[in-house]
Amino acid sequence: MTQLQKEPRSNGSRRPRPLTRRLVAALSCCLVGVAAVSACGDGDGSGEAESATSTSSTPTIVVTSSEPATDTPLEADTSEPAYAEESEADEDSYATDSETESGDEDDVPEDGSGVPHGEWTGTAQVTVDFADPGCAADSRSYALPATLIIDEPVGTEGNSFHLSWASDDQTPDGAFGVTSAQSGTDTVDGESVEIAYWSLTDDGDGSFSGQLTDTAAAAGASLNLLFVPKPLFQCGTYTSFPYGMNTDTTIEGSITDDSASVTLSGTTVDGTRSFRVEWS
Repeated sequence: MTQLQKEPRSNGSRRPRPLTRRLVAALSCCLVGVAAVSACGDGDGSGEAESATSTSSTPTIVVTSSEPATDTPLEADTSEPAYAEESEADEDSYATDSETESGDEDDVPEDGSGVPHGEWTGTAQVTVDFADPGCAADSRSYALPATLIIDEPVGTEGNSFHLSWASDDQTPDGAFGVTSAQSGTDTVDGESVEIAYWSLTDDGDGSFSGQLTDTAAAAGASLNLLFVPKPLFQCGTYTSFPYGMNTDTTIEGSITDDSASVTLSGTTVDGTRSFRVEWS
């Protein structure tokens, strides 16, 4: 009969019981789950960190993009001198325009008298009295369209204005012509011609008077003439003839912008005709 020997048990070689194995397995699963949760939590945390990082980077980008805004004032500052230069240019242009305007005003001749300058037309009433030797005295009257011109003095004329008054047609009886001065060139020798016929004065308010001081008959330049009848033979047929006005001839008048009143009276150079020309 075989005897069974009882082997001694050792703690290290003892196999775990089934319950123990189950507890260990459960604990292992729990540990694995906790580890997984921890791992997920770590992942979420890193995601939040990354989100925070990206979020914080957005303000950084905004700050970076605000740098052009800083440049904008610089550009404005840079543009300010240009604005100032333009304003200075405008001021210079304005000053130039002002100088030009003042220069233009200086170029416009000012009236040296109180007699308005311009041109007036109307009808002159001409009366001529004459008595030729051995003939009866006679008187003739005429009404002729005439033009009066007041302008700046010509050449070296010493009057404050130049006067020209004449009938529009110089051919009929009673035609006349008056001019205060002449400035031009002699067509024969090319020399300049300056003749002052009349001495004129004015009161500064449109009224004037004057006297013929030079007939210029000696120079053959008589321009103050009266066309009146002259007999071809004693007391015979009369024809229109130009008579030079003598130095006793006077003129006076009053002129406004709208009207003119002038009277011319005197005698001819030979003393045979006296005349009076009125215009009002």
